[in-house]
Amino acid sequence: MIFKPSKHDRPVFGKLANEYSLTYYGTVVPTEVDDYIPVRGITASPEQIDDNYTAGKLAGYNVQLLQRSHNVYLQDNRKVNRTWTICQTDLHCAGLPHLLISSRTKPTGDESVLASYLRMYEINLNSLGCTIAEDFADKFSIYVTPQDVQVVRPIFTPEFQAMLSIHFAHTDFELNDKHLYVYTSRLPVLLTELDRQLRISIWLAQYIDKLFATAGH
Repeated sequence: MIFKPSKHDRPVFGKLANEYSLTYYGTVVPTEVDDYIPVRGITASPEQIDDNYTAGKLAGYNVQLLQRSHNVYLQDNRKVNRTWTICQTDLHCAGLPHLLISSRTKPTGDESVLASYLRMYEINLNSLGCTIAEDFADKFSIYVTPQDVQVVRPIFTPEFQAMLSIHFAHTDFELNDKHLYVYTSRLPVLLTELDRQLRISIWLAQYIDKLFATAGH
């Protein structure tokens, strides 16, 4: 894998890399496949351009940050170019179901972009069988297959709901197998927001690992 210097937001990612002793690489050019940990998730596409690739270990977790751009098709068939800032964290547990927690509060036109990649539907929050705060329900949609609803139910504690609804209402979260993805779409990228994205990724990874450690995942 070849890395080239990035022309966009490099100071922000470079400063964060220095702050947390991560390694900043730049733009990923996929001519080989062995030199970096790939970031997948539901935005992965053959047409993707991955920029500002930054990787390392923090609080015992392998993390990868980058900006990903490619064209997507909205539900009204319009083709638009989207750029996400993504933090992928490798969990210690594995075999977790595919779950998307999608923000309802992003600007008009963005709400369904991530969800449109999924072959599953938004669930009725009552089906979780736990108390969902009105504030959380107003700000997030949940996508998971019916057979996994009860598996993910323990995630939605009052603490978890409050953390997301108060501090991360414009953020999307994806869980799949042993990977956690945290997505934001604001441009330009601000150092304070990139730092928050990395911190919430570590907090969530620790939270999920502790939650499922006794479940044998």
